Amino acid sequence: MSKVVTRFAPSPTGYLHIGGARTALFAWLYAKSHGGDCLLRIEDTDKERSEDKYTHEIINSFQWLGIEFDQDVVYQSLNANSYNEMIDSLLEMGCAYVCPGNDLEDDKKFREKGLQRDNNTVVRFKMPTEGSTTFNDLVKGELQVSNDQLDDFIIERSDGSATYNFCVVVDDIDSEISHVIRGDDHVNNTFKQINVFKALNAKIPEYGHVPMILGEDGKRLSKRHGALGVGEYAELGILPQALKNYLLRLGWSKGDEEIFTDQEMQVDFKDGTLNQSPATFSMEKLLWFNKHYLDQMTIDQLNDLINVTPFDGGAFANTVLELIRDRCSSVRDFLTLTDYFFEDPHEFDTALIDKHIKEETYQYLDLLLKRFQEIDEWKSENIKEAIEVIVNEQSIGFAKIGLPLRLALTATVNSPSIDLICEVLGKDVTERRLNSFLTKIKG
Repeated sequence: MSKVVTRFAPSPTGYLHIGGARTALFAWLYAKSHGGDCLLRIEDTDKERSEDKYTHEIINSFQWLGIEFDQDVVYQSLNANSYNEMIDSLLEMGCAYVCPGNDLEDDKKFREKGLQRDNNTVVRFKMPTEGSTTFNDLVKGELQVSNDQLDDFIIERSDGSATYNFCVVVDDIDSEISHVIRGDDHVNNTFKQINVFKALNAKIPEYGHVPMILGEDGKRLSKRHGALGVGEYAELGILPQALKNYLLRLGWSKGDEEIFTDQEMQVDFKDGTLNQSPATFSMEKLLWFNKHYLDQMTIDQLNDLINVTPFDGGAFANTVLELIRDRCSSVRDFLTLTDYFFEDPHEFDTALIDKHIKEETYQYLDLLLKRFQEIDEWKSENIKEAIEVIVNEQSIGFAKIGLPLRLALTATVNSPSIDLICEVLGKDVTERRLNSFLTKIKG
């Protein structure tokens, strides 16, 4: 087999979204798993909607994901001369014709003898009228359409600019693209493009059309499902390797395996299966992948990753990281779930106060504070024993005192084991916060 060359060709009219990133990953891995190249082509011919900021964001997103394209980035806007030459060739060969471009049925009158080109005319590709166009899709199998269902489409606008379905063919020829992996919303375009390849006597790439990604409600993926631009996932605390691994599993599988290293992805992709049915996006599953990769990190690696005060590699911060890491599914969690370790809580949710603080709770916490003051060695086992003494003496459930204590120290009722929280905070801080809380709620 000749060298495999694939491409990903986004339009810089918006940020790189999750569907585009998944398609790019599949195209890249298909090439890498076959020892080939994958190119990045920026389809920036829509001058009104294309913006440099989107181009930069697309390139930066791929760098963050660790998807390294081969060769220089191709910019479609620089290929106008090549498009014009190819359109001239098609006109000379009788495979295209000049017409007004106002109405397809009227324009077909000019198939045999076109008009003179000027700024009031367009050029249409002359689609074959008999037979059918067939190709073997890498994902969907054999696909076929009767040629009488394919319209003569415009390849040159009245302003002289070439259109999408023609440009991509010329670009694929120029870049010697052997395989095109893209979304299945392009299937109808593929039939058109194959006929342009044939007219230009060029080798037709193999095509693989990947089903779209749906939300968990079965509808087309959107931001309301949690689908964001790639850069926004980084801001949410998602790791690039986690997003990459999750995207891989959105429509591709190899047995029951879930976790793949970069090297395994690049080796195994050709041996896996591309699913024919749409994939379902789940933020919960993405966070599962993210937690897996976070759990593999050392404390030093977590410090480097979080890279904000107070996570500076100090002993106290590292103890906090060890205690909280099991509860964290994103980098952001390390910040939002640890603030009470570094600053006394000042505000308390009135709904939590009403739910967990009853008339008798003051007595339980007063008794517990006295027990705490008597502890010589401030260790979690001694703290836990002090709490259990009050539980037994007052004949109450652990939650009757454990939850109010947790609320007093952290301003939340969701945290690691309260005896461990107390140990990490230290005796002085624990007693001060408990005192302050009692004073505050007693009014």
